[in-house]
Amino acid sequence: MGEQHSLKIWDETPGFDYIAEVDLPSMHTWFLDRAHSVPPLTPLFAWHWARYCSHGLKVACTELSTPMCKGWEIRVLDGSIYCALHIVREQEEIDQRRVKFRRAMRPWLDNFDGLWSGHKQELLSIYQRLRDLDVDKATNLELYHHHYDLMQAYMRMWEIHFLGMYASFNAWLVFEKITKERFGLTDREPEFQDMMRGFDNKIYQADRKMWEFAQLAIEMNLEDVFRENVPEVVVSKLRRSKKGRDWFNKFRLYMETDDVGGWRMRRFTDFTEPYWLEDLATPIALVKDYITRGASYDLEAIRAGMVRKREASIAAFLARVPAKDRGLFEKTLRLAGKVSSYNEEHDLYCELMSQALMRRGYLAMGRRLARKGTIDIPEDVFMLNPEEIDRVMMVPEAHDMRWVTRRRRAAWTEWHRNSTPPFFLTDRASIDDAIMMDIIPSGDVIAIKAVIGEMPQPSPELKADLWGICGCPGEVEGTARVVFVYEDLKEVNPGDILVCPAANPAWTPVFGIVGGVITDTGGTLCHAAIIGREYGLPTIVNTRQGTSLIKSGQRIRMDATNGSIYLL
Repeated sequence: MGEQHSLKIWDETPGFDYIAEVDLPSMHTWFLDRAHSVPPLTPLFAWHWARYCSHGLKVACTELSTPMCKGWEIRVLDGSIYCALHIVREQEEIDQRRVKFRRAMRPWLDNFDGLWSGHKQELLSIYQRLRDLDVDKATNLELYHHHYDLMQAYMRMWEIHFLGMYASFNAWLVFEKITKERFGLTDREPEFQDMMRGFDNKIYQADRKMWEFAQLAIEMNLEDVFRENVPEVVVSKLRRSKKGRDWFNKFRLYMETDDVGGWRMRRFTDFTEPYWLEDLATPIALVKDYITRGASYDLEAIRAGMVRKREASIAAFLARVPAKDRGLFEKTLRLAGKVSSYNEEHDLYCELMSQALMRRGYLAMGRRLARKGTIDIPEDVFMLNPEEIDRVMMVPEAHDMRWVTRRRRAAWTEWHRNSTPPFFLTDRASIDDAIMMDIIPSGDVIAIKAVIGEMPQPSPELKADLWGICGCPGEVEGTARVVFVYEDLKEVNPGDILVCPAANPAWTPVFGIVGGVITDTGGTLCHAAIIGREYGLPTIVNTRQGTSLIKSGQRIRMDATNGSIYLL
């Protein structure tokens, strides 16, 4: 019989609640995934994320045979996500996995676009089957089965998600390793980043579509409807005139018929906020922003310049490579470049779409449970975990789960007020030891380059007030605007410097108006860095303290090339 511990019982996310007495000795170090934990997560979402995101990471590491990491474990503590890495420590096993890794990467080197296209079609087919169910007319049995269909879809989504991510991210890591060894060039430097910019994807196409609808509204003399009303009122105002109805019908048709359209979550991580088609005020607000701010859509012009610069940079770089190595260098470089498009586009087809359909399905279950007195309100379904939904869905009137949902909602509300989770939970002697022993040896590109990020390297002679690492080079001075959630984006003004814990693809429209970006977390492959490079914005990531030390309205200067920030 194993050693016994005096432990709390698993509660919000059974199987994935963090229990120090067990989890620290087994993995030694758990790092906070702050990019996906602000604000704190509901139990239902946290369970799905911990269960299936972890699964997808292990599947990708297995299929690609990543040499030094077999995947991640994920735990939940007070609504925050903590991760640990399964490190391969025996050199013989690393060597064997490295051989398989090179073989597994070949199809991605040869045909990344084809593989990703096939995966997109698979996901769209899965989502269509989920949409086919009329969740409001469904029987309890049909909703019960839909619950498992949602989980199956989410599991497959994460498998696809991480295969493309690990393939492209690892190509970036390999390419940087080679360029650093041969040419002293790291991925923080402009010469490297210029080779990785100027790629289109569905996120940017959707942003452009909102701009086009703004131009259509102006052409139809409807701009005052948008200027003079809040987004929630715009729709009712539009319906009062024929031109307004014509505009709105075209807008709604796009939302309903485009591959992605309105099946897109507003919040990147959780089920608590509406998706676009559920609440058209969200995309209407983007149209309103383009009209009221007089914003031009110049991203295509910016990208055209980047494409020319990228190809010139690639040509100049390859000219330095011996002819015998040039073919492999270029293949690796081109696959590494897919990071810039895939990292944003996959979030649209993966997280944002799948979670929109999960919100739709679980809210339908919540409405059913609330009508039968199982829970207080439909949104309380987010306070349950999947096993509890399984237990009550068939005969909801026989169950009263309010004793659970009320307690968890109170705890969740308290986490929002007082949540300051530590960046690391470790039994190592120091954070440096934890990083050197439990993270760096994994060679895991997502941990090192995206979620945790490399540590800033201050240059004392620059006398900066705060340090991060370069996501995109450049210098800018402006007014800071600290943003934690999507709703706060409406406070951002043209030229502001956006300061946030992390950014996500739902925030891309605001990148068109800000002067620079600063984040608490992330590395050179996090969302903020990638989007910043595509917009040519000075971007500093992984400051750790940006949102704590910088206040909205404060004047600051950022030298992104050197990762330095000055509080003026």
